[in-house]
Amino acid sequence: MLNMMKLDAYDKRILEVLINNSREQISTISRKVKLRRENVNYRINRLINSELIQEFNTILNEKKLGLSHYVVFLELTNLQENTEQRLLDYMKKNKYMFWIGPSAGRWSLIFDVIIPEDIELDKIIQEMMKKFSKYIDEYVVLKLHEGDYFGFKFLGLIKKPQAYSDDNRLKIDKSDLKILSLLNKNSRTSLVDISEKVGLTPNGVNNRIKNLEKKDVIHNYTISIDWRKLDYEWYGLQLKLTKFGEDIDKELKQYLTKHKEIIYYNKYLGGSWDYDLGVIVKNSNELREFIHEFRKKFSDKVKVSDVFIVLEETSGYKFPEGVFQ
Repeated sequence: MLNMMKLDAYDKRILEVLINNSREQISTISRKVKLRRENVNYRINRLINSELIQEFNTILNEKKLGLSHYVVFLELTNLQENTEQRLLDYMKKNKYMFWIGPSAGRWSLIFDVIIPEDIELDKIIQEMMKKFSKYIDEYVVLKLHEGDYFGFKFLGLIKKPQAYSDDNRLKIDKSDLKILSLLNKNSRTSLVDISEKVGLTPNGVNNRIKNLEKKDVIHNYTISIDWRKLDYEWYGLQLKLTKFGEDIDKELKQYLTKHKEIIYYNKYLGGSWDYDLGVIVKNSNELREFIHEFRKKFSDKVKVSDVFIVLEETSGYKFPEGVFQ
């Protein structure tokens, strides 16, 4: 049983600052939320110790690093004791695994893989099938074309929009890759700690980070939280377009960006469906209301093809170590 948390106005202000820049200095957060530094520090530590804040994330521009992002949906069958856990443990060991989410409904398990261009996804899938094929009834692999993450609108917190720059791949040297790897583990890692591990001065590290930010290799810094601690449920909706065109895409994206229950969308090309959405609500009744409203607005343009619930995140939002090697 999870211990539920209640957030006051100061907690929410601190979270909003960290959502938009999880590397923000305590002194800057203190000024923005109008709270003494020691109080800010205490509250952040409390949010970490309660496990509401799960990770301090560095969001990288995958295309700038020459990476491809795939989402795999599994329907499991004939499960025996500990089979799902063995599958989860197997996936966690894969150095290209980005996110894993056990779920219920149409799909039993969903995972994201981020791989360099010279790595074949088929090999990863086939190795998994060799070990677990008798438990996998069906799987679907989709390549992510684009997506957006909206933070925590369901809490009334605003994440400032930040468009990705052009998709041209950049050459990244070993020192920059090491810096990215360290920030990926914890976006709040200090310049001093990074400099000791990379073998550069703190000023040299700072200059490299600023350059990576300027070139949009580092897209932003944020946090991930355990929505369950706030008594919310996470549902996934898979959408199929019934009409096509730039105007349909634009209208749909504008709606998703503004709607408070939507925390992200993914768009795919050439798959069984065109979009999937992350919807955070208090219960299934709120989900029903959202779907009713969505269908009413897009009845002649978009079909809700499937719904599933994400039960937990067993691994999430840190770029896989394989991409830094």
